[in-house]
Amino acid sequence: MSFARGEQENGAGQFRFPESWKDNARMQVKFAMFRSRHLDTEDYDAKMKFWTDLIAKYLKFCGRPIFSLRDLQLQFMRGDQLPACLDTVISEMQQTKKIRSRSEFEQDPANSWSGWLVNSLVKRPLSWSWSKIKHSVVGEDLEASSLLEWIHLDVLNTTCDLIAEKVLSENSGKLLHFEAFKSLCKAQQVRIYSDKDFCVCLLALNVRQIVGLEFKMEKGVRQIHLIKIPKKEGDDLNISQEDHAVHNLQNTQAQLLKQLEDLEEEIKVNDEKARQYLKENKRQLAKTYLRKRHLLEKNHERRSLALHNIESLLCSVDEAQNSGVVLDAYKIGSNTLKKVLSDSGLKYDNVDEVLADVRDTLDQHREVQDVLSTSFAEGVSQEEDQLERELRDLCGESSPATFRPLINNNDKTEVVITDEEMIAMLQDLEVEDGTVSQMSTRTVKAVQGL
Repeated sequence: MSFARGEQENGAGQFRFPESWKDNARMQVKFAMFRSRHLDTEDYDAKMKFWTDLIAKYLKFCGRPIFSLRDLQLQFMRGDQLPACLDTVISEMQQTKKIRSRSEFEQDPANSWSGWLVNSLVKRPLSWSWSKIKHSVVGEDLEASSLLEWIHLDVLNTTCDLIAEKVLSENSGKLLHFEAFKSLCKAQQVRIYSDKDFCVCLLALNVRQIVGLEFKMEKGVRQIHLIKIPKKEGDDLNISQEDHAVHNLQNTQAQLLKQLEDLEEEIKVNDEKARQYLKENKRQLAKTYLRKRHLLEKNHERRSLALHNIESLLCSVDEAQNSGVVLDAYKIGSNTLKKVLSDSGLKYDNVDEVLADVRDTLDQHREVQDVLSTSFAEGVSQEEDQLERELRDLCGESSPATFRPLINNNDKTEVVITDEEMIAMLQDLEVEDGTVSQMSTRTVKAVQGL
């Protein structure tokens, strides 16, 4: 079966080959077996890159991390011509660690050091020795080697990233059956070729600690049964009894919803038949369908009540889980606050002592500031007076009037002027007619006689 025909049957669309695929002469060379690399290194490497890139592109397009030599030969047929060089390409991809055998991957999906050690020192040498002995006696089984399944690691990682982005992010906190998970991937248009490819992707996601898996034995084969998608990173991936209980409630809820939809359809059908027989004047038949309609309505009511109870239980479980999360947050916050207070030494007695010390220090600082400001003001005042006297001496000015403050009973300051100063002030007064009244003269003499 050619590649294009196989893809059309799977409804995956048409894969685009490179432009050189239409060139018969060039493809004749590409399909031929590899010559020794030392004869023409550049052509050898170019041909190897052509096939490795084409295989990776095809497997990503199909969502098919698992493949075999026979699969590739059939998919890359050109007419009746099979590519004869793909066994060398697969050998090169294995040496460069681009692919792993499916059996080795399933034994050790994480490709851990312990698994590599066991495979390298125990399993692989034993299987290699047995193969050498078998091939030396009966010859190599080319048919079996062409059917050996490989896993393309880059394609596997790309497919897992696509599942995580489109499916896991939208369904966090759910526990799903294998078939339900496949339906979700199909609904999100995540292309995965077969159930084998699904299982390999889920194993890889489990190794990444993104999903939890539960297996079951079916017909002697260990298969994936349940897939747990955690709510957030770091949640427990083990599927507990509580997870099973919630899953069973959700399944029952889905079944009841489906049954209610079916009952509603049956009720509509019975209504239509009752109306039809009533139009045909077949009243007994119409009554029969009305009775059936009443039974269906009672059944619908009972199932509606059951659905309501299940939904209430699910809401209670969800609320209890959220309350537990809030309580855990309170505990973490309380313990953190206690640790911070303990590390920083924040206690009532200690804080009270520190505050009292701060108050005393501030009082002392305030007193020092008052003393400094007072002394400085007095010094400045004395300096100002001295400067004023020096300026008057330089200008030849007489000393200004001296004002001596007196304190009376009313605590008010009075200004006292000497006699000489008063006479001088009176003499400086001017009168319009140049004469002084008799009363004014008498006043001046009286002042002089004092």
